Amino acid sequence: MFERLSGEPIYNTSAVARRTGVPADTFRAWERRYDLPRPDRTSGNQRLYAERDIATIAWLRQQTASGMTISQAVALFRHHEDAAAGASMPVELSHDISFPRHAVHTVQTPTEMGAATERLIAALRELDGSTADRIVDEALAVGGVDAICVDLLQPALREIGDQWHRGETSVSIEHFASAFVERKLAALFNQSNRNQGRGPIVAACVAGERHALGLLATAVLLSRHGFRIVYLGADLPLTDLLETMDRLAPPMVLLSASRDDTVATLASWIPALKAARDDCPIPVIAYGGSIFAASPELRARIDGVFLGLDARASVVNTERVFANLPVVHEERRPV
Repeated sequence: MFERLSGEPIYNTSAVARRTGVPADTFRAWERRYDLPRPDRTSGNQRLYAERDIATIAWLRQQTASGMTISQAVALFRHHEDAAAGASMPVELSHDISFPRHAVHTVQTPTEMGAATERLIAALRELDGSTADRIVDEALAVGGVDAICVDLLQPALREIGDQWHRGETSVSIEHFASAFVERKLAALFNQSNRNQGRGPIVAACVAGERHALGLLATAVLLSRHGFRIVYLGADLPLTDLLETMDRLAPPMVLLSASRDDTVATLASWIPALKAARDDCPIPVIAYGGSIFAASPELRARIDGVFLGLDARASVVNTERVFANLPVVHEERRPV
């Protein structure tokens, strides 16, 4: 398809941004890092793009919107180019392209992501959802889902929460930011293969715990890295959790708490969660939450596996848990 499009360089950067909906900074970053697209230059060193370049940029954005990282999308594009030229795909790229949710790619530098976080905080403080959307889309196109969850959305929300505690911003701004981040994380989770993979892992906040965004970010990354996630959200009663465990016999249960009282609730639940029921294997009880980072001594109160300080660490530690499971847990459904 691309070969049939005109290669005549006639469009400037602004025209390409308008036609594709991709910010100019984003596709210029793609050009620097991946040599794609490949615009010509005028005598004054201004970029000029062809119809073929515009189609390439639009195609790359479509792939990143579906969940690929930009590096995976570029690899797939080049595979198609090679195939069209009669070449075969290099073997080392096949796994990355076929299973993009299992790969870890973070191509944005800390400085770039830090600047994006500052811009996102400013947009959220102005209640400017349109600008905030654009910032997230730009960062997603360059950095990938892992970086968006861990290095952009969570730090921005944490900073706005800290500003609210210091009296530097209003409750309405904090609520707006929380709702924005929740929508973004929910969209990423819905785009992942959350119903397939190893597991299932039952993920929930204990009763009384309403701060579920950290758990949701972890669920997004676990799902994208090959785990089946049964996400039950905030403030789950113990009886409902036990019923779900009886039904699914999950190899791991992941619980979240972020306050002193909900940590106490989590600690009190452990005996019931580890009790044998209906000949089910006892699941691994894993846990996390911001309070365990701020007060690491609280971890001694929980008879379970602490998954780490952020969602990225949770993926690594979950891989270790599954690598050491003594038995294969089979999903059970009602007859």
